[in-house]
Amino acid sequence: MNDVSYAGRSLLALVVLLLCGLSSAFAEEKAALRIAVAAPMSGPFAPMGEQVHRGAELAIEDINANGGVGGQKLEIDVVDDKGDGATAQAVARNLAKSGVRFVVGHFNSGASIPASEVYAKMGVFMITPASTNPYFTDGGGKGKNLWNTHRTAGRDDVQGRLAGEYIARAFAGKNAAILSDGTPYGDGLAFKAKAALKAAGQPEKLMSKIKIGQKDMSRQIASMKQKKIDVVFFGGLADEMATLVRQSSEAGFKPQFIAGDGIFSADFPKAAGPGIEGTMFAFSLEDRDHADAQAVVARFRAKGFEPEAYTLKAYAAVQVVAKGIEIAGKSDPKAVAKAVRSGSPIPTVLGPLTFDAKGDRREPDVAWYVWKADGSYSPVMQK
Repeated sequence: MNDVSYAGRSLLALVVLLLCGLSSAFAEEKAALRIAVAAPMSGPFAPMGEQVHRGAELAIEDINANGGVGGQKLEIDVVDDKGDGATAQAVARNLAKSGVRFVVGHFNSGASIPASEVYAKMGVFMITPASTNPYFTDGGGKGKNLWNTHRTAGRDDVQGRLAGEYIARAFAGKNAAILSDGTPYGDGLAFKAKAALKAAGQPEKLMSKIKIGQKDMSRQIASMKQKKIDVVFFGGLADEMATLVRQSSEAGFKPQFIAGDGIFSADFPKAAGPGIEGTMFAFSLEDRDHADAQAVVARFRAKGFEPEAYTLKAYAAVQVVAKGIEIAGKSDPKAVAKAVRSGSPIPTVLGPLTFDAKGDRREPDVAWYVWKADGSYSPVMQK
């Protein structure tokens, strides 16, 4: 065999292999970047899951229309966690195994917290637009925060603290009760409200728990009547609060009810009945009123969808991921988490957001609202 011919053919083969390798690397570099939305797409929290889905979906559509992130297009995967912790963990494992490295979700704190540990171990960045329990960014209450947890929502320890301070101020000398549904979310609010009341020198007269799915509130109502409770703070979700409000009204017991954002649900007014009148709840600032959100709000409405509650927070969550990748200069989840937590302002539909070392947004996000008998609600001025 001619040595020169052999060498030439070998060189040609090497060049072909290199070109194939470069082509493959180029294709991989430009492959779409998958962002998953993990939320309750079925069950009682499905309307909120749809808000998260729609918000993230439009953000991805808009980012792609502007060239993507670093030349990469974004793709969306939508998965149903049913608002359940065990299901959320299974979803988290499946997403991580499938190659997803960025997740917008979950919705419920009881789903986000157990899922966060799975994502942390498997190298997945997560950002929730809804889970407000402090434990989410405090390491599930284990004293060590995780590298991967972020949120565009506020923390509900702020809600609980503000509720306790409000009760101490507006109901000075009155009897207060604190109820929780026993979920991580509910307990988080309840214990912060309790601490605030104690700090104000007005400890609660009654503290009790309601079980998820409980249909008969007569025992709790009787206890509150017996202790002459004037104001009730409820830490928990809409279904149980609706039952409590309705049965209290039917029993002729009409204290001032105050709750966190867990009762903000389209179904709550109907389930609670006319006794809903005057019920206060904490929720985020009205995102749709923000100047930076106007163009996006108009686009949602043009599509026939009203961007309520968690919609714009989900849109902002995708913006945070995209900007984090841009700041980091790569799509490695840990590098992106470090970039997001660097304190650099990130432009979003909620205005510029900055994040602390735990992944919490630094900007306050709490306002008080009051339900009306017709099912509408409006901002309330605190006393």
